[in-house]
Amino acid sequence: MPPNIPGTLTAESLRRKEQLWKTADQKAQKEGPHHTVYWTTGERYQGAWKDNKKHGKGTVIYKNSDKYEGDWADDMRHGLGTLWLYRDGKYVVRYNGEWRHDQPNGHGTYFADNGDTYEGEWHNGKRHGKGRAVYGGRPVDGFGGDVYEGYFENDVKSGPGTMMYANGDVFEGLWAYDQKNGTGTYFYMSKGKRFDGVWGDGCIKCGTYSEIHTPPPGTPGALPPVELRNPDKVLAEATLEAAAQAAGKR
Repeated sequence: MPPNIPGTLTAESLRRKEQLWKTADQKAQKEGPHHTVYWTTGERYQGAWKDNKKHGKGTVIYKNSDKYEGDWADDMRHGLGTLWLYRDGKYVVRYNGEWRHDQPNGHGTYFADNGDTYEGEWHNGKRHGKGRAVYGGRPVDGFGGDVYEGYFENDVKSGPGTMMYANGDVFEGLWAYDQKNGTGTYFYMSKGKRFDGVWGDGCIKCGTYSEIHTPPPGTPGALPPVELRNPDKVLAEATLEAAAQAAGKR
């Protein structure tokens, strides 16, 4: 057997080095709850781990001081969680709800910088499905702003929906590309009037203007009678044409 010269690699020394490497690697593998772990990028995480990945309940504080608190799976935000933004020395909620694969997916509430809010369904980080959006009003009840309740597709209003305006007017009908597109009814509440018709790209194409509640004959401000020879036929033809054009845009 050759002499064991100090500094010379032998089978025994290699086995010892391999064992030390495996022991150190096992200790480095994070599993279960851990205290705060820091990254050189400036981020830090405190919470549960699995197979050296964030998994379970935990909180990340990002380099810009924003933070996420909630569920994780395979190193991604997944489950229920809240994203907070750090603004002027305090935290404000940006999104609270369901996450899948690191993006809002499912049901959740979004709070914009200008005070607008949205509560409803999400798909891959975009409003998609049924929801309620408040523009410029109180988030709780929409007071003082416009409120839309209906469907979204790919982050814009699309499908059946109702817009309740701050002045009391209401539109009920179809939307596409964030605009009125298709059949609908606009209620002019302060005037007691309504318009039933077809819209295209947010503009009225055709329809009828009438009283919400028919007033007694001779009432001041009442609408005059229609004097077309065949008003129903004219309206039906125009409505069909406008509806076909609007349907082609959805």
